[in-house]
Amino acid sequence: MDEKVRQQLVDDHFLFVSGDRNLTAAGMERDWPEGRGIFHNAAKTFLLWVNEEDQTRIISMQKGGDVKGVFERLARGIQAVGESVKAESGKDFALSEQYGYIHSCPTNLGTGMRASVHVDLPGWTKESVD
Repeated sequence: MDEKVRQQLVDDHFLFVSGDRNLTAAGMERDWPEGRGIFHNAAKTFLLWVNEEDQTRIISMQKGGDVKGVFERLARGIQAVGESVKAESGKDFALSEQYGYIHSCPTNLGTGMRASVHVDLPGWTKESVD
Protein backbone atom coordinates (compact mmCIF):
# COMPACT_ATOMS: atom_id res chain seq x y z
CA MET A 1 0.00 0.00 0.00
CA ASP A 2 1.29 3.41 -0.96
CA GLU A 3 2.17 5.61 2.07
CA LYS A 4 -0.14 8.41 0.92
CA VAL A 5 -3.07 5.97 0.69
CA ARG A 6 -2.20 4.48 4.11
CA GLN A 7 -2.04 7.89 5.76
CA GLN A 8 -5.36 8.97 4.22
CA LEU A 9 -7.03 5.80 5.56
CA VAL A 10 -5.58 6.53 9.03
CA ASP A 11 -6.68 10.18 8.85
CA ASP A 12 -10.20 9.07 7.85
CA HIS A 13 -10.21 6.67 10.85
CA PHE A 14 -10.61 3.71 8.50
CA LEU A 15 -7.22 2.10 9.10
CA PHE A 16 -5.97 0.94 12.48
CA VAL A 17 -2.51 1.88 13.72
CA SER A 18 -0.05 0.13 15.99
CA GLY A 19 0.85 1.24 19.49
CA ASP A 20 -2.13 0.12 21.59
CA ARG A 21 -0.49 -1.03 24.82
CA ASN A 22 -3.30 -3.49 25.57
CA LEU A 23 -2.88 -5.20 22.20
CA THR A 24 0.88 -5.25 22.72
CA ALA A 25 0.55 -6.78 26.21
CA ALA A 26 -1.77 -9.47 24.84
CA GLY A 27 0.73 -10.33 22.09
CA MET A 28 -1.64 -9.19 19.34
CA GLU A 29 0.83 -6.75 17.78
CA ARG A 30 3.52 -9.32 17.07
CA ASP A 31 5.09 -8.91 13.66
CA TRP A 32 3.31 -5.60 13.02
CA PRO A 33 2.32 -4.73 10.26
CA GLU A 34 2.71 -8.04 8.40
CA GLY A 35 -0.39 -10.21 8.21
CA ARG A 36 -2.79 -7.30 8.60
CA GLY A 37 -4.83 -5.35 6.14
CA ILE A 38 -7.96 -3.57 5.08
CA PHE A 39 -10.36 -4.08 2.21
CA HIS A 40 -13.07 -1.53 1.41
CA ASN A 41 -15.51 -0.60 -1.32
CA ALA A 42 -15.00 2.55 -3.39
CA ALA A 43 -17.45 4.56 -1.24
CA LYS A 44 -15.75 3.36 1.98
CA THR A 45 -19.14 2.39 3.40
CA PHE A 46 -18.12 -1.25 3.77
CA LEU A 47 -14.76 -2.20 5.29
CA LEU A 48 -13.10 -5.45 6.29
CA TRP A 49 -10.21 -5.28 8.75
CA VAL A 50 -7.98 -8.33 8.94
CA ASN A 51 -5.98 -9.15 12.10
CA GLU A 52 -6.37 -5.89 13.97
CA GLU A 53 -7.87 -6.71 17.39
CA ASP A 54 -9.91 -9.64 16.13
CA GLN A 55 -9.13 -11.86 13.19
CA THR A 56 -11.82 -10.13 11.15
CA ARG A 57 -13.82 -6.98 11.73
CA ILE A 58 -16.58 -6.23 9.23
CA ILE A 59 -17.86 -2.65 9.23
CA SER A 60 -20.79 -1.03 7.46
CA MET A 61 -21.37 2.71 7.83
CA GLN A 62 -22.65 5.78 6.10
CA LYS A 63 -23.77 9.32 6.81
CA GLY A 64 -27.47 9.99 7.13
CA GLY A 65 -30.26 8.17 8.86
CA ASP A 66 -30.64 4.98 6.82
CA VAL A 67 -29.88 2.55 9.66
CA LYS A 68 -31.78 -0.26 7.91
CA GLY A 69 -29.68 0.19 4.76
CA VAL A 70 -26.46 0.11 6.76
CA PHE A 71 -27.55 -3.08 8.53
CA GLU A 72 -28.67 -4.74 5.27
CA ARG A 73 -25.27 -3.99 3.69
CA LEU A 74 -23.58 -5.41 6.78
CA ALA A 75 -25.66 -8.61 6.62
CA ARG A 76 -24.89 -9.08 2.91
CA GLY A 77 -21.20 -8.43 3.57
CA ILE A 78 -20.99 -10.92 6.45
CA GLN A 79 -22.64 -13.55 4.28
CA ALA A 80 -20.31 -12.83 1.33
CA VAL A 81 -17.17 -12.91 3.51
CA GLY A 82 -18.32 -16.14 5.18
CA GLU A 83 -18.98 -17.76 1.82
CA SER A 84 -15.58 -16.66 0.53
CA VAL A 85 -13.77 -18.00 3.60
CA LYS A 86 -15.67 -21.30 3.28
CA ALA A 87 -14.82 -21.56 -0.43
CA GLU A 88 -11.12 -20.91 0.21
CA SER A 89 -10.60 -22.89 3.41
CA GLY A 90 -13.57 -25.22 3.73
CA LYS A 91 -14.21 -23.74 7.20
CA ASP A 92 -16.92 -21.55 8.73
CA PHE A 93 -16.45 -18.78 11.27
CA ALA A 94 -15.49 -20.36 14.64
CA LEU A 95 -18.66 -20.83 16.69
CA SER A 96 -18.88 -22.29 20.20
CA GLU A 97 -22.25 -23.53 21.43
CA GLN A 98 -21.32 -22.21 24.88
CA TYR A 99 -19.65 -18.89 24.09
CA GLY A 100 -20.92 -17.92 20.65
CA TYR A 101 -18.55 -16.64 17.99
CA ILE A 102 -14.91 -16.89 19.05
CA HIS A 103 -12.80 -13.71 19.15
CA SER A 104 -9.40 -12.81 20.52
CA CYS A 105 -11.00 -10.01 22.58
CA PRO A 106 -13.28 -11.43 25.32
CA THR A 107 -15.58 -8.39 25.19
CA ASN A 108 -16.64 -9.49 21.71
CA LEU A 109 -17.67 -13.05 22.62
CA GLY A 110 -21.20 -14.06 21.73
CA THR A 111 -22.64 -12.48 18.63
CA GLY A 112 -19.49 -10.43 18.13
CA MET A 113 -21.76 -7.63 17.00
CA ARG A 114 -21.32 -4.07 18.12
CA ALA A 115 -23.40 -1.18 16.83
CA SER A 116 -22.87 2.53 17.27
CA VAL A 117 -24.53 5.66 15.99
CA HIS A 118 -22.86 9.05 15.86
CA VAL A 119 -25.28 11.94 16.17
CA ASP A 120 -24.49 15.56 15.36
CA LEU A 121 -26.17 17.90 17.86
CA PRO A 122 -25.64 21.40 16.49
CA GLY A 123 -25.14 23.99 19.20
CA TRP A 124 -24.89 21.40 21.99
CA THR A 125 -21.55 22.71 23.23
CA LYS A 126 -22.12 26.34 22.25
CA GLU A 127 -22.78 27.32 25.86
CA SER A 128 -20.85 24.31 27.25
CA VAL A 129 -22.31 21.35 29.08
CA ASP A 130 -19.56 21.18 31.73
